[in-house]
Amino acid sequence: MTETIAAIRLNTVGQLMEHGYAARLDCAPCGRGADVDLDSLCRQLGAQFPLVEIRKHATCPHCGGAVTLAMRLAKAGPKPAGHPMAIRIKPTSPRR
Repeated sequence: MTETIAAIRLNTVGQLMEHGYAARLDCAPCGRGADVDLDSLCRQLGAQFPLVEIRKHATCPHCGGAVTLAMRLAKAGPKPAGHPMAIRIKPTSPRR
């Protein structure tokens, strides 16, 4: 008999950390990428920061290109190799 595992929704930075996931940002234009320091990201943006907003607001610090976000179980194995990349958050325009 197969055990059923309940599905979970991962919508925020805090939920990624809570459920043992790691995140990676990759830049298609220049090919660079790196794992995200979720602890620092959580301190900078808050645990409730939506994951969809990371992709909307993050750019590659090397070329300014758009980045993609990938998630994996942190305990699933070694971190993928990549170039050092810090998240650069685009400034948001003030609401009127």
